[in-house]
Amino acid sequence: MNKSNILIVEDEVNILRILSNYFKRAGYEVYEATDGQKALDIFANAKLDLIILDIMLPKIDGFEVAKRIRSTSNIPIIIMTALGEESDMIKGYNLKIDDYIVKPLKPKILVMKVNNLLERIKQPETMKKTYNIANISLDFGSMKASLDNQDLNLSKTEFKLLSYLIENKERALSRSLLLDEIWGMEVYVDNRIVDTYIKNLRKALKPYNYIKTVFGLGYMFSVNEN
Repeated sequence: MNKSNILIVEDEVNILRILSNYFKRAGYEVYEATDGQKALDIFANAKLDLIILDIMLPKIDGFEVAKRIRSTSNIPIIIMTALGEESDMIKGYNLKIDDYIVKPLKPKILVMKVNNLLERIKQPETMKKTYNIANISLDFGSMKASLDNQDLNLSKTEFKLLSYLIENKERALSRSLLLDEIWGMEVYVDNRIVDTYIKNLRKALKPYNYIKTVFGLGYMFSVNEN
């Protein structure tokens, strides 16, 4: 039985009830909010494992909610919204969310996404390990990365992408492969999202140029500065 606590933020009551019932049947403890302010209040007072967040909310919109939460926490955030424009998706991913789902959505698929995301995050103690390369350190238990002993404050998806690049260092990786390995083959995500995440990682890794562009293909991690 799943013991995880999730918060669903959705102002359409019928959708909220449907999603809440699906997650309760899957064993989750579900908190509900119909506006942005209530979502922030619950986040401040409840022990949560993940947040499912609509964008078009009363009082405080979802983007602002995500921004405030992300300023203090790396809790997984999945955005679900009718806003399907590329600019909206990029805005969401720039806030370091973990997934962006455009409505209409299928509740069973959303439950599976949450299951998979939390399963990867909550690794058993025996599976925890660290990995060091050059001046980068990866802690797979806490899913945190540091550069020159300074926390990079990456989102879970950014950590997974950086880890995969490092684990396959000196190997050219296509955007399609990165999409399949990081976001999953069952999920449709535009190839350009990879570019957005690579841009974020490069910014975090400055002044080092570890992530190289392989023109016509994708990207490669290399500690060779040439």
